[in-house]
Amino acid sequence: MKERRVPMTSGFITLTDQTKLYYERYGAGKPLIFLHGNNSSGRYFKKQVPFFANYFDCLILDTRGHGRSNNEATELNFRLLAGDLAEVMEILKLSKATILGFSDGANLALAFSHIFPEKVEGLILNSGNYRVNGEKWLTRVATQLGYFSLAFLGVFSTTFIRQKNMLSLMVNDLPLSEIDLEQITAKTLVIAGTCDVIKPVTPKK
Repeated sequence: MKERRVPMTSGFITLTDQTKLYYERYGAGKPLIFLHGNNSSGRYFKKQVPFFANYFDCLILDTRGHGRSNNEATELNFRLLAGDLAEVMEILKLSKATILGFSDGANLALAFSHIFPEKVEGLILNSGNYRVNGEKWLTRVATQLGYFSLAFLGVFSTTFIRQKNMLSLMVNDLPLSEIDLEQITAKTLVIAGTCDVIKPVTPKK
């Protein structure tokens, strides 16, 4: 049987509004926070964490309204999620961390870095897009159709409301301008795949 890494610590962190966020923490060293993508959870990083835990204090979160975390608010947006992350860091006594985000996790890392720059040591941004039109058109159309369908079905079941709230993160631009992005001073690694749903871009210095 394949050996399974047991979390150093795990459980739920209760936020000010009584939302409970599930987290796991592995390893020791400088803090490295993992942020998953839309409609996903911290389990997304299960193959990466065993390696990074040899070098870092790894914190894996299920963000609000995702995975094992609930959502006591009526909506989801990146400002709210950024505030959650700041509160988690305060509770766990992490003054500063490197943040690794995939997809919406990368978008959250950008928003967090803009709002709480003093808490960011560095950024690893994989497959992020701060504008909706940064997605390829087929993905964008499918997301919009899914969002409006779930908004209708939400009249009949709270399960659909949870799904709609998650998709709302993909149908709205991040509350950031190009000037805001230029003001981010943390060391940053940007990763994009050749088969990504994000449009290819020419990097700017």
